[in-house]
Amino acid sequence: MNLPWKYLLDQMEIQTENNVKKAVTLSLYHDSSLYTLSLIYPGLLPYYTRYHPLHLSFMDGYTNLDSSGGAKQGDRVSVEILLVSSKQTLANTWLVDILKLHPKGSARYIAIFPNGMTPFNSKGIDARIAAYSTLAKNIGSEVALASTKTDVTTAYNNLLAARATQTNAKTSTKDTSGTLNDLRVAAMEMQYRNLGGIMDTFFDTREVLCPLLFDLVTLRINPQTLFTGNLVGSMKKAVLANTFKATDTVDVKATQITRLYLSTTIGGIDSTPITVPANIKTTINVADFGVTDYTAHRFLTIVNQAVVAGKYSITLQ
Repeated sequence: MNLPWKYLLDQMEIQTENNVKKAVTLSLYHDSSLYTLSLIYPGLLPYYTRYHPLHLSFMDGYTNLDSSGGAKQGDRVSVEILLVSSKQTLANTWLVDILKLHPKGSARYIAIFPNGMTPFNSKGIDARIAAYSTLAKNIGSEVALASTKTDVTTAYNNLLAARATQTNAKTSTKDTSGTLNDLRVAAMEMQYRNLGGIMDTFFDTREVLCPLLFDLVTLRINPQTLFTGNLVGSMKKAVLANTFKATDTVDVKATQITRLYLSTTIGGIDSTPITVPANIKTTINVADFGVTDYTAHRFLTIVNQAVVAGKYSITLQ
């Protein structure tokens, strides 16, 4: 079996097959560079003219999907917030009320919590939601815990409704993703065709010109998405630099209460702070930093609000 010649394989399309954001970065770079350099080298104008409409269609498709994805992400955040709130109420109110009547380890306590707190700490969202339904059933018809059962049932119903909204948003997003993929392929194929044409048109200067027109760094490298580290008490630390969009999200978990900032300088704090509670994975909406120029505000800073040391992990979505 003969393998295809590697130069006949469209690396733009291949490298972005499962990474739409990477394709967006490549397209923005190629389109803007073509426009800028075509003012100096008129021979580039035909390549810009044929690429620009595909770029605009791709960006429009991505924006539409991003809006849908933003709704989906917002719904996921709503579920997580409700889960955190319900767990806090469980620990601070419902569990306290139950322990007043049934000491830990008693037969009745074990009947209400046969698996302890494990179901409420499950990795799966649906399993955590179901745990509240099980708790309400286990409380049963005990008169002294009637109001507690009502509150637990209400929390379960709210979680169930939020989860249903999230599921519907996921379906809507999936319906539009096929069209976006077609637009991605069209843009990446035209970039590949432009590469061949530009190499021919500017053969003597191709080694200088091509890196100015194609984002080779992004094409060759998969960007880091997970950042971890340690923070001493009250420490401020520069975590990463990235060009965000308002619809982007960041997942954060830290062992101590922390604050995050999206700054214009490395280690800066010139944005609206976002507080992350200890030991709770939190999804942050980048728009909540309150900045408008994401080309200037590129540096994520984390600040330990506790006097003791802690660890953190930050994941770019």
